[in-house]
Amino acid sequence: MRNGWLLFIAFVAVLSCTQKAEAPVLDESIAAMAYGKQLSWDEISSIIPNQATEEDSAALAERFVNDWLKEQTILRQAELSLSEDEKRFDEELENYRKNLLTFAYENQYVQQRLDTLISAEEIQAYYEENQDIFGLKDYIVKAKFCILESSTPKLKKFRKLFERSESEALVELEQFCVDYGASYYVDVDNWMYFEELLSNVPIETYNVESFLRKNPKVEFEKADKLYFVSVLDYKLKDSVSPLDLVANQIRSLILNRRKKELLAKMREDLYKSALSSKEIEKLYE
Repeated sequence: MRNGWLLFIAFVAVLSCTQKAEAPVLDESIAAMAYGKQLSWDEISSIIPNQATEEDSAALAERFVNDWLKEQTILRQAELSLSEDEKRFDEELENYRKNLLTFAYENQYVQQRLDTLISAEEIQAYYEENQDIFGLKDYIVKAKFCILESSTPKLKKFRKLFERSESEALVELEQFCVDYGASYYVDVDNWMYFEELLSNVPIETYNVESFLRKNPKVEFEKADKLYFVSVLDYKLKDSVSPLDLVANQIRSLILNRRKKELLAKMREDLYKSALSSKEIEKLYE
């Protein structure tokens, strides 16, 4: 199908040209020309998905041709406008090539040799040695909350469930919320930023630290909704982040350090080996 519409478009293009007086016969394999350069139908065909309809294929081809012609036009203008010195990019291109080669090799080297296994003990040690970089930029809490309709039945049962924090009670609490279409969050083992809690529960507070110290549990009604909040733990802004909050960050930092050490050793080993084998040498010594 794709070859069919390509040949059809090419035929129409050739036919329209032959209708003009003294028009030259065009090569049917060429779709467009610009300043001595040619765009072939094969190049266009390579970007057309096999499952594309004839209409979609024609639209894609037209867009590709237009983009190619625009690119050639701006390149031509740049060639005419810039001086020879301004068009000299040999050094930049060579540096770019060197960087690409180095990056590709180092990436391959790291993938083949980097030890990605990190123990809990290593994470703990890194955390204890670098606590100065894990300061909290905001308040965090471990909390649960539920948002019920004011008309929700069995509130006495709900309050008893909400008071408890053991896993069995949390499962029952979650099921209660599901049964009555309530919004809820009961993942009490994970930290969340206090601002995230406020985005779900419209608590009005002007002193976050004071609120966290004095109000571990909050219940209020607003706009026909019942809000229940329980803050089980909290950390104040500027204190040290808990380990479980930054464990993944530490893992990334350890891997990055290993990568740098691995590449530094690789570079040094290659350098020493090349010196020893006289593949490279310092001529001034």
